[in-house]
Amino acid sequence: MPCAERHIFPALLAGASVLMGCARDDEASMRDRLSAWFTLGDTLAFASQQGCAAGAFLVKDDTPASGLPVERDLGAMLRALPRFGVAAVDDPALSPDEAMRQAANTDRPVGMAMRRAALEARDCMQGDLAAEFRRLLTRSEAVLAFHSEERAVMMLDRPNRVLVVAMGAGE
Repeated sequence: MPCAERHIFPALLAGASVLMGCARDDEASMRDRLSAWFTLGDTLAFASQQGCAAGAFLVKDDTPASGLPVERDLGAMLRALPRFGVAAVDDPALSPDEAMRQAANTDRPVGMAMRRAALEARDCMQGDLAAEFRRLLTRSEAVLAFHSEERAVMMLDRPNRVLVVAMGAGE
């Protein structure tokens, strides 16, 4: 990870917290699901409460595992979602934010589910985790993935080997 972008993560580690009770998810469960698609390293931050969960994780490999269908264009990703329940788009000309906007115009229920998950997860994001999520939303080189059943938006920052996950309340 380049030193210029590494500065954010010591604070993430220091501020990592889990709000228990009626939490949306727990860190171990989230890590377990993510391990089917990413080779996870350390947890940088995790937070969960009743209506949301969010996490940031180092990844050991900047390429998603074979269990995650990665498509080169948004249309192919949207076609893969009903078949696999999870899919990603890796289009260097498309930021995750733009991909979610286009998805809402192309397949309204899926696109709005993605946007809803990201918006609802804001309640679980504070400080550096929120800043990293916002940063990745606008990075065209970030890979965007969505798990339709869990209503989880995932953004992989390949150059820095960081994965940020946002889950809204679900259904």
